[in-house]
Amino acid sequence: MVYCSVFLYRVPKRKAEAFVQALKPIMKLFLDSGALSEELLQPKEMEGKFGSMSLPPAIGMSEEENLWVEIARFKDASHMKDVHATVAKNPHLEKLHSRFDLLITGKHVYHAEFESLQQK
Repeated sequence: MVYCSVFLYRVPKRKAEAFVQALKPIMKLFLDSGALSEELLQPKEMEGKFGSMSLPPAIGMSEEENLWVEIARFKDASHMKDVHATVAKNPHLEKLHSRFDLLITGKHVYHAEFESLQQK
């Protein structure tokens, strides 16, 4: 089983490179603290296809923003909490988060957790 923490970030296009540079060290903290993996997905094609709707208009994004996706994988919910507790103790976390928070406000971040289905 795998437990995923998924973040969607609405990032101003002009701040994309700074966003990546600010998020990578935070992702590394999670990897170093025991996360199974951390992945950052950059936007490519955001239009609705195959009978689906487009996500950016559904969440009220402007033309000046792109949607980025971060996926952190853990063994289970308990493992995720343990990793978060370890990361929270890191003395560099506040500095890294303050740099990140200058680029993205909480109003532009969406979060959900998902669990893989067990195969029978």
